[in-house]
Amino acid sequence: MVSENPNSKDANMSSVNGEIIINVVTENFMSDVIEKSKEIPVIVDFWAPWCEPCKQLTPIIEKLILEQNGRVILAKMNIEESPEVAQQLKIQSIPAVMAFHDGQPLDGFVGVQPEKNISEFIQKIAAKNNSSSIDQDFLIAKTELENENFHEASLILSNIINIEPKNISAISLLSRCLIRLGKLNEALEIIENLPDEASKNQDYVSVCSEIDLLRKAEKRPFDKNEENNLRTKIQENPKDQQSRLDLSVLLATSGNSQTAIEELLVMIEMDLKWNDSAGRKQLIEIFSALGDQSELVIEGRKRLSSLLFN
Repeated sequence: MVSENPNSKDANMSSVNGEIIINVVTENFMSDVIEKSKEIPVIVDFWAPWCEPCKQLTPIIEKLILEQNGRVILAKMNIEESPEVAQQLKIQSIPAVMAFHDGQPLDGFVGVQPEKNISEFIQKIAAKNNSSSIDQDFLIAKTELENENFHEASLILSNIINIEPKNISAISLLSRCLIRLGKLNEALEIIENLPDEASKNQDYVSVCSEIDLLRKAEKRPFDKNEENNLRTKIQENPKDQQSRLDLSVLLATSGNSQTAIEELLVMIEMDLKWNDSAGRKQLIEIFSALGDQSELVIEGRKRLSSLLFN
């Protein structure tokens, strides 16, 4: 049913999931509010024909709901005709507005509020409709990144950032995509503009470690002759920690992370505390650059733990 309120002439407008503004009664509250809120947020307006403040609220909330273009549903419930739900929810005065998401009450307010406050409330609830979609898109982007489909991943991440400009994980992974696409300056530009609290985000830490490795590579470009020289030094003196560390950095910056990790684990096994634990620090940097989901990191951490605690 479409709202009977005369101010809701547009209430028959439809969204992907059905009508944007509906009337509900006790019998369909479970299906049209609780179950529906598992697909899309539902805001319930509890009202009654004799309630003058309800008549003030109705045109405001309906207008603002329609402006969300189907991101949230408004369910109107006449408590005079269907008092049971309002009693169960302990609603003592009207107008009362309550939002539901994932089958649970989320937030609400009582009485007529300034339009600005109502708008902010609705936007906050409507954002819940984006969150599950964004989470899904983020997982898809990570999969594309892992599969080295950097262009596709960057497009998905850019769309997420358009919706959530402060999404640190999305920005960090976009920076990683740009690095892999050979756009280091662009990657640096977006990552360096993030706030200080970004340092608590693992995706940010990971891409910063990758950037550090790239900077090391710029200062010390890969040279096969240098690699051979370092390997010769290590063969002649297996305890030459500096040469082993230099070799691991050279290998990591050239993309041979697996062998770099192997060399660093050998260093740690021989002398964990050498040069202020330089081997462990370099290993952690490589782990951070690769990310926690990398098989190399998972296996490497196990072996590191074995060395540290056995």
